[in-house]
Amino acid sequence: MKGKYKAAIALLLALVLLPLALLLTLTHWVPTLAGIWLPAGTRISLNESPRLTRSALRIPDLRYLVGDCEIARVANASLSRPSRWRLHISELDINSACLNKLPESEAAPGAPKTLAEWQSMLPYSWLTIDNLRLSPWEKWQGRLVMSLTPQQQDIGYAGKEVTLQARLRGQALTVSDFSARLVEDQAPVKLVGEFQMPLVPDGLPVDGHLFSTFEFPQTPGLVDAELEWQKNRGQLLVTPRGEVEPMLDLPWEITPDRIVISDGRWHTEYAGNALSGRVAISLGNWQQG
Repeated sequence: MKGKYKAAIALLLALVLLPLALLLTLTHWVPTLAGIWLPAGTRISLNESPRLTRSALRIPDLRYLVGDCEIARVANASLSRPSRWRLHISELDINSACLNKLPESEAAPGAPKTLAEWQSMLPYSWLTIDNLRLSPWEKWQGRLVMSLTPQQQDIGYAGKEVTLQARLRGQALTVSDFSARLVEDQAPVKLVGEFQMPLVPDGLPVDGHLFSTFEFPQTPGLVDAELEWQKNRGQLLVTPRGEVEPMLDLPWEITPDRIVISDGRWHTEYAGNALSGRVAISLGNWQQG
């Protein structure tokens, strides 16, 4: 009987100490375990052990590397589940120079291919990144907020030089606000529109209708642009704010071999004189440069 008590006590200690030991040594075994699913030649590194609290899993620091090149660094991440999964990251730095070092790999059998298949895999979740930086384009850093469900994905981005509000439902993408300051001391380019994304997300929207506002060289005030297309053809209209006649009207068509602008028209004023003309352009083998 005494031996049974000792065995029971030993088993109880093992059940208590084993999870504690695993938690204290996360920095050693988690990267190794993750390496089973990561692409060949890549790894993750934890400088500090994650901490499990009553409300969340907290990760002070995580790095993702290909060879010795640091693709991404995560600082102060927390994962919780109040009503749906919530991932909050204080800082995410992405080094684009390392992306071309990722090894090429074939898609795994059964991997999602269509947009609907990718969306069906999304958990009900929120993602917040307080400061997202992509080098060498640090100018566009900002705060990213996403709300994800299989049926609808909302994205908001706010930075000093760029803002975005968009929603994707199925293949329908609605951009309700986009603003980017491309040139210093000039008004930002603004854009709103609706797009139909391709069934397989490997190309441009198959059709769409968007409006944009920007400043045009040698033209006082703002200029409004409207672009509409279906499949491989559409029309671009550029009109000075407050005017009716467009300064640029370009019907266009794009095929894998050729870009064609036919019966295009332009209209402007120079030194008090009205100037106008027509435009016709055909570019062959455009994908080869």
